[in-house]
Amino acid sequence: MAINFRYKSVPRRNNTDAVSPSIPLTLEGSENSLDCVALLDSGADLSVISREFAELLGLDLSGEQEPTFGIGGEANCVRSTMFVKVSNSHEHYSFHIPVMVILDSFDIDILIGRQGFFDEFKITFDQPKKKIILKKHSS
Repeated sequence: MAINFRYKSVPRRNNTDAVSPSIPLTLEGSENSLDCVALLDSGADLSVISREFAELLGLDLSGEQEPTFGIGGEANCVRSTMFVKVSNSHEHYSFHIPVMVILDSFDIDILIGRQGFFDEFKITFDQPKKKIILKKHSS
């Protein structure tokens, strides 16, 4: 079985919208859970979340600050982990993934990178149909 998602129109902070391979997820931390739409980024090694969302979830931010580098430039961050749930009406998957919490002001809310998430699925980006297909790897 597979979970299919259509690309989403996601508002950007510069008051524009972009149609992108974004999927609905539930993120959980020690204090709260958050239903969100996250950009699925095959070019990102790690997942990234803003400090605002990390604090809302109650993620551990006590680690050592370190720089991270990406297409948006350099930012200070802390490594943490979060629990991710992805589902549709007939399939439900949940697991922990590593995440970089961006401490600086940055134009990203939630980005799901390869480590942890892509390990769980065979992922197909069907660009002409604006569709993402997640097929769980068999253990």
